Amino acid sequence: MAIKEPRKFVTTDQGHADVLNIPITTLYENDQELAAQIENIKNDPAGNDIASKEALDNHVANGDLHVTASKQAAWSAAEGNAKQYTRDYAALKAHTHPASDLPSASTQARGIVQLNTSTGSTATDQAATPSAVKAIGDELRQLINNIKEAGSVKNVQRLTISSPGDNNYGTVDVAISAVNTAKTILNFTTTGGDDNNNVELIDATTIRVGRRSQVKLEVVEFN
Repeated sequence: MAIKEPRKFVTTDQGHADVLNIPITTLYENDQELAAQIENIKNDPAGNDIASKEALDNHVANGDLHVTASKQAAWSAAEGNAKQYTRDYAALKAHTHPASDLPSASTQARGIVQLNTSTGSTATDQAATPSAVKAIGDELRQLINNIKEAGSVKNVQRLTISSPGDNNYGTVDVAISAVNTAKTILNFTTTGGDDNNNVELIDATTIRVGRRSQVKLEVVEFN
């Protein structure tokens, strides 16, 4: 609807026409200015910082600027995966790892070690248990006590006893130089990693060795 100019009072009208015509004229001029501004906005919305309907429609339809249903689904899935990962791996709980994830330790690298109770093993990728350390300590204390009781060392015979050859336990009697059996002790220096090896003094010139692998031992005689 076109804007119509209000009728102005004329001097023949009753009342103060000259006074009342001033606000009416002002209202009409304001309407004209508003109409001109609206028309200008229609013709050049961008120049008046106003978005056109076409621009608004294009903006709403722009999938790069807004979250589409597919994007929302992808985000929701990612969030679910993150929560599941936290529950499975990040949360404090008991879990296991395949052996391939656990590198073996060595003298050059950190890693997983196997416990070993042997007191004669030469392995460099295994760790001694407290029981193995205690056994060595007990042997050492016994050796010290024997030395204290026996006195100074008179003679040491060092022997290497070969393996039976079939990886089975076997015994062998070995001849030694004559010793005083009351003042002689026997000591393994290398057991080949087998705690089942043993040795005993049969008489003044013979020891009996039980072993699976090659062993080395000392026959220590005291004064």
